[in-house]
Amino acid sequence: MRYHEIRPLPPLAKYVECIWTLESDTFSSNAPPERILPDGCVELILNFGAAFEEHSADGNAHRQPTRFLVGQMTGPVLIAPTGEVQLLGIRFHPGGTFPFFRLPMHELTDTWVELGGLSSKLERELTSGVEELPSISQKVAAVQQRLVSQIQAKRIDSLPLALAGKMVARGGVVSLEELVADSGLSGRQLERRFLQEVGLGPKLLARILRFQQVFRAVERNDVQWAPIAVECGYYDQSHLIRDFQQFARQSPAVLFAQQSQLTESFTRKLRTN
Repeated sequence: MRYHEIRPLPPLAKYVECIWTLESDTFSSNAPPERILPDGCVELILNFGAAFEEHSADGNAHRQPTRFLVGQMTGPVLIAPTGEVQLLGIRFHPGGTFPFFRLPMHELTDTWVELGGLSSKLERELTSGVEELPSISQKVAAVQQRLVSQIQAKRIDSLPLALAGKMVARGGVVSLEELVADSGLSGRQLERRFLQEVGLGPKLLARILRFQQVFRAVERNDVQWAPIAVECGYYDQSHLIRDFQQFARQSPAVLFAQQSQLTESFTRKLRTN
């Protein structure tokens, strides 16, 4: 699998963390499903290759659509290709979908919905003629320009987007009290705004962002869970293990021992805001 991240064009950078591509010319039907973990982001997936299968805990599998919006995740998703891979993904900053999808984002949490079901007009504008372009880089360039056209001449002001950006920059190590003070809202009002525009409440988003910091800390240090837990803002090692059991359904030791290339690509990334 060849995974690559592309910086968004300047007009998109406020809302989009990155554009990513995933490609493979070979396919093995015996390959085990890959584990994708929560990262605090909503993603728009455009699949120009064969469909992926999503595997459930009971062993069943179903085909994913080719153009769909993936809501916030609070647990792992197991996926496997069924043929040639050519994916283009738009990874939004937490709250960054606001200019493109005016819908309650919490209704998409732990699920996905086909793009045409959300907006057939947006689907046409983003994909018409793109599939025929010969290279993935040309597809990325075309999709970026069409995303830019969606936000031009719009006045967009999102409080959750700004607060979530602060949370990303600090790796989730920020108190709810500080966010409430920054927002000028009550805790309950802030929770509602985050659920509406981000898809998660601020406390859960902070936990997922902190969980993601562990993957970067492991790359910088020897795998010693107690000091890594402290570095990433956990009270102690047991709290780190609790988050891994919730968000990965595995202990950190097992996950890192068995981690696949695709899982690694989608977790060990630098976050900028």
